[in-house]
Amino acid sequence: MRVISDKATGASLEAIPDYVPDYVKSELNDYEEQIQKYRRGELEETKMQKLRLHFGTYAQRQEGVQMQRIKIPGGFLTANQLALLANAADRFGSGFIHFTTREDAQIYYVRLEQAPTLLRFLAAGGITTREACGNTVRNITACYRSGTSPTEAFDVWPYADALFRYLVRNKYNQNLGRKFKITFEGCTEDHSSLRIHDIGFWAVKKVIDGEEHRGFRVYLGGGLGTTPHLAQLYTNFLPAEEIFNLAASILRLFDRYGERKARMKARMKFLIQSMGWKDFLTALEVERERVGPINFTDYFLYRCEQVPKRLGPNGLNVLLPASSDSQFAIWVRDSVIEHRQKGFRGVHVRLKLGDITSDRARRLADIAREFSASQLRISIGQNIYLPWVQQEKLLDLYLALRQIVLGDAGVDTVQDVTTCPGSDTCRLGIASAKGLGHALSEAFSGPLAQYGELARPLRIKISGCPNGCAQHTVANIGFHAAAMSHDGRTVPAHLLSLGGHAGPESAQFAMLIGKFPVRNSVKIIETLLRLYNKDRLPAEDFNSFVSRQGEERLREALE
Repeated sequence: MRVISDKATGASLEAIPDYVPDYVKSELNDYEEQIQKYRRGELEETKMQKLRLHFGTYAQRQEGVQMQRIKIPGGFLTANQLALLANAADRFGSGFIHFTTREDAQIYYVRLEQAPTLLRFLAAGGITTREACGNTVRNITACYRSGTSPTEAFDVWPYADALFRYLVRNKYNQNLGRKFKITFEGCTEDHSSLRIHDIGFWAVKKVIDGEEHRGFRVYLGGGLGTTPHLAQLYTNFLPAEEIFNLAASILRLFDRYGERKARMKARMKFLIQSMGWKDFLTALEVERERVGPINFTDYFLYRCEQVPKRLGPNGLNVLLPASSDSQFAIWVRDSVIEHRQKGFRGVHVRLKLGDITSDRARRLADIAREFSASQLRISIGQNIYLPWVQQEKLLDLYLALRQIVLGDAGVDTVQDVTTCPGSDTCRLGIASAKGLGHALSEAFSGPLAQYGELARPLRIKISGCPNGCAQHTVANIGFHAAAMSHDGRTVPAHLLSLGGHAGPESAQFAMLIGKFPVRNSVKIIETLLRLYNKDRLPAEDFNSFVSRQGEERLREALE
């Protein structure tokens, strides 16, 4: 072990392992050399862009600095890794971390020349940025409840992690026509948005010849962006040992036949559309025969499910420790969920708009060490999940979170708005998604407070451009930034979509209603909720209400 110190302050950052694999050292040395060539004018911009995106280094809106995207496979973090991210944000960035809807971490205001040193710093803690951007397989996500959910068929994280290990640096994943996204879900509920992915694996079990076998229901060809598609069902049962064969075969087809010239038509959903579903399946079966079996067990880091040792009394029948704090009861309602192991609970930690300062991240890492077996998860809702909290320690955990201003209730409610960085830092951003997200979240403690309980189960998602990084098209209420003219000048605006849902059995994209100035957004939500409160049928949910009212009626109300 060695201690890394901050050059600016001299403060000790964290003891980390010395060992970094030779191939990682080699590729980061090469990255550093190429950056130097670029600065000397010996490497053109296009080649530099492709290289840095392969390492997750993304040009920021602000000139001269970069955003560094960091892969967290399956969203699984250790407490030491979270502390390492916090230290990296202090040393190389602006002192805060943003968590994304792909369970990535992002650090901002990084100088390009510092990127290789940052990546070495992370690699020493077992964290990679390889293929976090670019035309590659992006971070493979997994249900944040994996291994802890009472409804899961089995723990899917080892499979997600193994597939990540197989595909990273794989020759079929280095120069695709466009990005490629994969997710794993194990629960009976969908916490991973299976049907908006190129491949969605949903864990199932099947009895064959009297024996229970693990496998996956598989969806193919989903995606968002300006032309969203819902993934189609490929099979109700793919044996677990065949996931590598399927993924490799699909990537080979995509690499061979996918669009290369028209970027807007280069996702796998368009390849399936152009080939036709039946012809695509025929080609896939031929390719699967050609690829043949792949021994996936070689890529398993953990070959059995990890269950922390139980300490203390079993508090299964006691939901709440004794407390007179009414806010604690609200926090429990919103943040604490059932667990597959007796005496444990899963606990959400709400990160507003996916952001956390480095100091709070370090203190949260300490909390995870004390209360959650040093484990944390990132959810696609941009929050943190503590998977192994003993039930009788919930009050102590709540008080510890309150001390670092992370004890807010409202996780997965209407106040827990999902946003991308938008125009604050992203070059593609048209307007500030975070600015609107903050305004709408705060409005439910102010002018929209009367609709808090009515709107509680709704999800609001805001993207700063049509690409849909915040997944606005599968939200109950979705916004994505646009521009509009008013009195001869351009004003910030958002397109409003209503009635989206990502669950596999009833997935649907939201209905586009219209374009409105950003300044009217709170009024828009108020008008919608007033109408919903007044005209809904008994027990009618919001999406059903939107569908029954129809586009014309809703547009009239909002005009």
